[in-house]
Amino acid sequence: MQTFFDQYIDLAVLALCFVFTIINMIRMVRQAAVPVRIVPAILLVFGATAIASFLGFGHLFEISFHAVERMITGTFTFDFRFYSLILLGMVLLSLSVRMLRQITGLFQGVPGSQMAIIKTMVLIVVVSAPTGAFSPIGFVPSIACAISLLGLPFALKGGVAAPIEEEIAVY
Repeated sequence: MQTFFDQYIDLAVLALCFVFTIINMIRMVRQAAVPVRIVPAILLVFGATAIASFLGFGHLFEISFHAVERMITGTFTFDFRFYSLILLGMVLLSLSVRMLRQITGLFQGVPGSQMAIIKTMVLIVVVSAPTGAFSPIGFVPSIACAISLLGLPFALKGGVAAPIEEEIAVY
């Protein structure tokens, strides 16, 4: 199993990222209440999906796998390093899932979704960018947010999502 992590984990996570992006795009575009441009929408969804798959499958799975491996050999210690690695992964995973929900809201025409997406991107960058000082891979969530930001202004055909208006009949 160790050779799998050493040789194939990066490719497996990248493949999952592309598969999940396609699945999310199909689901979101089918449920869209406003006209959506496909290419910018793919960029928008790719960033949030990349963070979720890199941290959800890659980071958290690998940290958990190594913890179980150390438990079996009897060398596991629950220290601050282990706790902080799990906590950072969970915080960024939850923020990326939040961003995916906000993107769904944008495609549904929910007012204020675009600003909510930008705020979530800023939170992700604020949390993840300082980890780049320890390892260059710490910049991956920030780069994913930049990719999403490229598609955000152009994802909707009419620009910013207009409020949903319904005719209400008063009797």
